[in-house]
Amino acid sequence: MAAVANDEITLVIDRSVAVVLFEFLSRHVDDADGETLVEFVEDESEVPALWALLAGLESVLTEPMAEDYQRRVIAAREAVIKRFGGAFSGKGDE
Repeated sequence: MAAVANDEITLVIDRSVAVVLFEFLSRHVDDADGETLVEFVEDESEVPALWALLAGLESVLTEPMAEDYQRRVIAAREAVIKRFGGAFSGKGDE
């Protein structure tokens, strides 16, 4: 009998990135059942895929259960901006 291929992948990302993604997905995919993303998704399969990503992050992160979660989110956001820059940096500074 042939071995079944594993369809799972391992993704390595910075913890700060994971916290920022978790917070974003919690707000837009979990809390609102993906309704806030309706105009941004091309196919209805994308929302369950985001749910799966959120569940994966939730299974490895301890921050969401921390008493100081909001402070940790702020620190993670700052770390992401420091490392990668901001998506909207410089816009609106005219």
